[in-house]
Amino acid sequence: MKKIKNSKLYYFITAITFILASCSTDTIQQDLISDYEFSNGYFVTNEGNFGTGNGSISFISNDGISQNDVFSSVNSYALGDVVQSMSYFDKKGYICVNGSGKVEVVSIQDMSVIATIDGLISPRYITKVDEHKAYISDWGINGLHILDLTENKIIGTISCGTGPEKMVVANGNVYVCNVGGWGFDNTVSVIDIQSDMVINTIQVGDKPNSTIVDANGDVWVLSSGYTEYNSTWTEIISQTQGSLVRISNGSLQDEFVFPEGASPKGLMINGQGTNMYFSYNSAVYSFSIVGESSIPTLPLINRNFYGLSSNGNFIYGTDAVDYVQNGWSYRYSTQGVLIDSTQVGIIPGGHCFIPNI
Repeated sequence: MKKIKNSKLYYFITAITFILASCSTDTIQQDLISDYEFSNGYFVTNEGNFGTGNGSISFISNDGISQNDVFSSVNSYALGDVVQSMSYFDKKGYICVNGSGKVEVVSIQDMSVIATIDGLISPRYITKVDEHKAYISDWGINGLHILDLTENKIIGTISCGTGPEKMVVANGNVYVCNVGGWGFDNTVSVIDIQSDMVINTIQVGDKPNSTIVDANGDVWVLSSGYTEYNSTWTEIISQTQGSLVRISNGSLQDEFVFPEGASPKGLMINGQGTNMYFSYNSAVYSFSIVGESSIPTLPLINRNFYGLSSNGNFIYGTDAVDYVQNGWSYRYSTQGVLIDSTQVGIIPGGHCFIPNI
């Protein structure tokens, strides 16, 4: 091969080659973002640091390929402050951004924004309750916003307990955990979907934080218990025990009590609706909907997680690490065997699953 003797010409050709390669790489990356279909995997909601507006969404495909900041990559603006949760229905993703007081509605096909629902105070979770509407829990109003899914507009509110949190739909009603926000509550509000009215209030354990529906249509509610501190938050003044209760036909049927100080959280259930999971004392435990006489003491997964989720025959946990650097999402079998782990965004708190996962 003939050598290039002119050094200026050599550097010119090298520079042009580098620029063309860079442009080619940028084009490929952009094509991956714009053409990627977010339907063969699951999302991770990353809260971000409070007050900084760096909350984000990560996507992990079923074959293990991960992509962070998918919302901002597609829409060219930051998602907002404290990404609390994301729900999927009607081929759309509904992202509750707590600190920014909004819900972003996105297309699952390409993550592009369809609508932004503003004017909320502290949205926590969103649940579809019938074909045309959804409820959004909001600590700021101690109630629910009624969302018209056709127009993506708020059409009313429902007052319930203090700090409404997670919800489930069962037997034509919605069961809302009133966790108490930064204060105290120990009730579940039962709302009739047709009338959008509270028809019953059930007293459960202190600070109910999560709820599921089992294979029999019964509702289970997990409460963490209430801890009262002194004015400097350095000493515990009093503490109540956490509990797991079963609600059937609108009334409390069974109650299982945790050891004092256990602070259970993250109630979820397997795909068959027969086995539940939750965490306490820095580990994950399994609990059948039948035949149990007490809270289990043998861990299924001996590890502490910031957030806990389940989908089908998998259990998912998040690790916020030091709450500053990027965290991790872990996937386990329902036998407690680690399958894989993926680095995601800052303070990963939950997951959102697409039905065909």
